[in-house]
Amino acid sequence: MRTAIAYRFATTAVALVLLKPVHAATVAFEDPANIQAAAESAVRHAAGAPSAQLLATVDALDPRLRLARCEAPLHAFVAGDGQLREHTTVAVRCESGATWGLYVGVALASQVPVLVAKRALARDAVPTAADFALITRRLPGLSSRYLSDAAQLAGQRLRRAIAMGEALDADALAADPIVHRGQQLTLLARASGMEVRVAAIALSDGLPDERIRVQNLASQRIVEATVRSAQLVEVPL
Repeated sequence: MRTAIAYRFATTAVALVLLKPVHAATVAFEDPANIQAAAESAVRHAAGAPSAQLLATVDALDPRLRLARCEAPLHAFVAGDGQLREHTTVAVRCESGATWGLYVGVALASQVPVLVAKRALARDAVPTAADFALITRRLPGLSSRYLSDAAQLAGQRLRRAIAMGEALDADALAADPIVHRGQQLTLLARASGMEVRVAAIALSDGLPDERIRVQNLASQRIVEATVRSAQLVEVPL
């Protein structure tokens, strides 16, 4: 009898032990805010001087994301070619402990004073300070893309048309040729301390120190000459 009671007691004790819940070890996960902060810090570091005017919006992370907490500060850098764009991808890595990595998107914009067109301007027009007003705008990408000083317009022409109210970016400008096709020039030939000057016609537009084709009006010969000024091109003898 005593043996049967003891057996039932032991069986009950074992059953209670088996049914007792087992608590798994607590796993610490990286706070998504730390990942986003590392991504933003990476683009601001890459931006350098304009970073104070830079507006960076880091994409929200998937709430289901579970990454082990990093034992060291996260390593973040601009992915790809390292260039900052309106939509930039940043690599964020944990390189200590449970190593992992992921890519985070960051949208970039700038709040800066820029030159804004007062009227529509045609392609190849020569822009002047009177064509623009300095207005603070929120614009996509980096502020270095946009012009804020009318002095930067000197010697430039428009590579494309500009709409009224459009902010002027550097890509819209090209150096304005100082020599134009059909223009009469002085063609200078030098050799051994001697100089010969003749009249010539430019057969294409030309920038300073650019080589262009010109036609000697006396001989009708076509040669390549270097643009020295708005009225002078030079060819070696």
